[in-house]
Amino acid sequence: MATPSPDLLDAVGRLLRADPARALAVAGSLRAPGRSFESTVAGMSMWPTFAPASRIRVALVPGPRFEAGDVVAFVAHERVVVHRVAHRGRAAAARGYLITLGDATLVPDPPVAEGHVLGAVTGVWLAGRWTPPGRLPRRSLRASAARTLSLAVAVGGLHVSPRATASALTWMHRVAGAIREALARRGTRRSVEPPGAA
Repeated sequence: MATPSPDLLDAVGRLLRADPARALAVAGSLRAPGRSFESTVAGMSMWPTFAPASRIRVALVPGPRFEAGDVVAFVAHERVVVHRVAHRGRAAAARGYLITLGDATLVPDPPVAEGHVLGAVTGVWLAGRWTPPGRLPRRSLRASAARTLSLAVAVGGLHVSPRATASALTWMHRVAGAIREALARRGTRRSVEPPGAA
């Protein structure tokens, strides 16, 4: 089987980023053994696994099954997101849903329907070659505790109601964002105050 040219892979990646709503249909029609597309990561949510502007490869294999630890590309809120699977629902209301979490974030994403996953990230371009994504990086004790607690809330909620869990996690993201902004403002204010100012 011929390997698609890098230009073709890049064009498919640009198409999927430009119109995530159609990305699922395109990905579904392209699924076949050995097929993939390439894209570029934006943002810091997967740091240090992926630095901003990292080039990644996403597999378009048919009938994929995703497990905890896999890094996946999925469509959420009209954009393509690349995060790590933290939990796969298997029973009752949770079946067919994934809980995902960026390696650098503390709060999981709202539940992701498996049908919204484009594919698993199989490689990142580093030092002139494709390298599989690394394992979840070690975190501080405080960050690990916060991630564990928020993940427990997400997984527990998923088994009751994916919709309610999505609302709760969206609210938790807003709170986390407000805390980050407050800490950033506080740090900026401290950096511009003269020494000894109170």
